[in-house]
Amino acid sequence: MKRAGIYLGSSLLLVVLFYLSLTTGIIHIHSSLWSLLSDHNSVDGMTVWQIRLPRALGAVIIGAALGIAGALAQAIFRNPLAEPTLIGLSSGATLGSIAVISTGAATYGTRTNVMAAIGIALCAALLVQWLSPNRGFGFLLTGIAISSIFTALAGVLISISPKPGVQSLAFWNFGSLTLLNGHTLSLVAPFVEVGIITAFFVSRRLDAYSLGESSAMYLGVNPKRVRLFAIIAMAFLVGASVSAVGSIAFLGLLVPHIVRLLVGPAHRQLFSLSALIGATLLLFADFLARTLFQPHEIPLGLVTSLLGAPILIILIRTSRAQWVGND
Repeated sequence: MKRAGIYLGSSLLLVVLFYLSLTTGIIHIHSSLWSLLSDHNSVDGMTVWQIRLPRALGAVIIGAALGIAGALAQAIFRNPLAEPTLIGLSSGATLGSIAVISTGAATYGTRTNVMAAIGIALCAALLVQWLSPNRGFGFLLTGIAISSIFTALAGVLISISPKPGVQSLAFWNFGSLTLLNGHTLSLVAPFVEVGIITAFFVSRRLDAYSLGESSAMYLGVNPKRVRLFAIIAMAFLVGASVSAVGSIAFLGLLVPHIVRLLVGPAHRQLFSLSALIGATLLLFADFLARTLFQPHEIPLGLVTSLLGAPILIILIRTSRAQWVGND
């Protein structure tokens, strides 16, 4: 009953925030959303359906993707500090996007851009796992090092690219939903869907994997195969998201901590509620980014950092999550 109440409350909050995202902004909407269902050509209709709706849907889809990606990262490394930004996936996806755009191989919002982001994100995750020690927090230091290298390479590409306007690609460092439109969203959503399906496919096996590699093998689970599928899922989720909105910090780190306090460590429930709460938090952060200092907009990644860091500190100090150490 408690779990059903959590899902219902989170869903209602998401619906309320979605409605506010459609009706609130610099341009005041004079008509109701109901009356605008059949009116797509007026100023109000175009503002709601062509600008605000793709942005709100994007926040929901990408928030869900990053929430699940954070839970996957912590499951793979069996460590509460694992997060796509810290272990190099976000910087790898950023490098992939900037590489194809700065060289003229693709433009923003194209399939090539998304696939390049996913491919380099996958390489980053595999590289971190290959180079990091088997025990302790060495993976985190390895991830930070790989992330720094990829970030530096992305900066070099931006600096030396002869294409005009490439310097504006710096928005990837802080994240923004401003460039999202219906076309980009329809391109990104299938890749996110593949990542979510893959995550749920390995969710049961991750329960056994969390007990340690020896215990997982005893239970008939292949740890290497589970890690590979989980990393592929993360690459699709993070790569597709970063290619569309840039790097958004703390969401993937914070959401799984909140969800474990609510429903426990079972990964199927963890993924489903992480998607719901991740979508809600990103929609709320985007609402704040658009409305706090109108007509100016705050970069979304800064808002998630300002919201996420204090909450994470409180969670770490007030809770004692059970994490199984590496074999």
